[in-house]
Amino acid sequence: MRETVLHSLKWVAFGKAIGQSVRWVTTIFTLQFLFPEDYAVIALSTFFMALSWSFSRGGIAPALIREKNIDDHLVGEFFTLSIIAHFLLFILLQILAEPLATFYGDARLEDVIRVTSLTFIISLIGFIPSTLLNREMLFKKLAMVDAIAESIGALATVTLAWLGYGYWSIVFGVVLTEILKQVGYLFRSPSWIWPKKFTERIKNTYEFAWRAATQSALGYIIFNVDVAIAGVFLSITELGIYQFAVVLAMMPAAKVLPMLRQIALPVYAKIQDEPASLEWYFLKTQRISALIFVPVFWGMGGTAFVLIPTVFGEKWSDAAMVIAVYCISMPIKSLQQLFNPLMKATGQMKVVLSNTFLYGAILIPSFFMGAQFGGVGIATSWLAAFGFAFFLATYRSCRALNISFRHYLGSIYKVHLYGGAMATACLLIGHYLDMIYPLVTLSVQVISGALIYIGLVWLFSRDYLKEIIEMFRGKITKA
Repeated sequence: MRETVLHSLKWVAFGKAIGQSVRWVTTIFTLQFLFPEDYAVIALSTFFMALSWSFSRGGIAPALIREKNIDDHLVGEFFTLSIIAHFLLFILLQILAEPLATFYGDARLEDVIRVTSLTFIISLIGFIPSTLLNREMLFKKLAMVDAIAESIGALATVTLAWLGYGYWSIVFGVVLTEILKQVGYLFRSPSWIWPKKFTERIKNTYEFAWRAATQSALGYIIFNVDVAIAGVFLSITELGIYQFAVVLAMMPAAKVLPMLRQIALPVYAKIQDEPASLEWYFLKTQRISALIFVPVFWGMGGTAFVLIPTVFGEKWSDAAMVIAVYCISMPIKSLQQLFNPLMKATGQMKVVLSNTFLYGAILIPSFFMGAQFGGVGIATSWLAAFGFAFFLATYRSCRALNISFRHYLGSIYKVHLYGGAMATACLLIGHYLDMIYPLVTLSVQVISGALIYIGLVWLFSRDYLKEIIEMFRGKITKA
């Protein structure tokens, strides 16, 4: 199993590295041609689209992956369920497009939602094949499709932005990427599955699928409703600035976390009856993830005041403070998302749902209060409210999984201390070298921050570096 995990991780990482490297570069160029007003409409449409997607990807797919014994007929029943769900979601979005545009006072939102909702129909081409490939951990096939589709989609987006299509460049890029992915999944699948009539057999997993879909949708609302609330209280320009900050801050997590979740669910599902192995893999994943996430996010926050105007232009400068505050909460937000695959694989849906409500009870009121102070206020709400909710929910999850809460905290707290020292150094360097050419200042910040972080880890937590090195060498040594 350990060799399988490493092989899977390498291929998914390879595919993501190719596709996302192209996307990161093209995003920088795309932002040179877009304005905050463009990102405002994208922010709102993305919220409602992703909320709808959470029902499908958070419920039907995990239910099929988790199923121990499947055959073509059962998979065909899942396909029928997928068709019904996707068409209902497509119709719902078509109906809601105009009312949502009226509510937010932005006529552009109606057309954007109508066009992007087509991805629900398009996705039926390869939804079941991609789920089966995930279930069997055939990530090499998935990785190549994702890399090609995301690269072409990113290049199409920046080309359309350059030609003056504004926010439509992002919309068309998303649709094109979805078409290429789904067609690729279909042809990479070992067999084609056709829809089948429902039988009593699917009822055994329908309840899990419904619970998982409900939790996924509720979770998405709670962890992303800040954008919907910002759309009510902030001006279009302020909303665009906030969305730009969120997208940029989320970019590393948006690329890495799906990769980790993609591997984690089928792995945990296969060893769901081995508690010791589950705990060992989970704690190791959290420890290594923290080691990577902390310097990336806190480094971005520490350099934001130099990074944003230098790389993206002065028109985005107002986003620097939002990013600096928002990035502080990002490491634990990323770690929180890695709990759900384990909880779903072990059938702990009641705990997942109750934790979701816990986050909602704490976060949503704080967003309304923070929105009164603009984008920085919402980012501050994330920092304070999410930190408190994470502590409570993590304690409950660890108890449900029979994992020592103290042991869990012990595996992640040191790297946060090292990251704090690194971020502080970057901020001070940016402050005292602000008269120097920006690229020089940014380079000094990055190099100094990296040396400080790696140096502290080397001095006080050398075993963490050893784990990373062994992972890339193709070894996973169980302590």
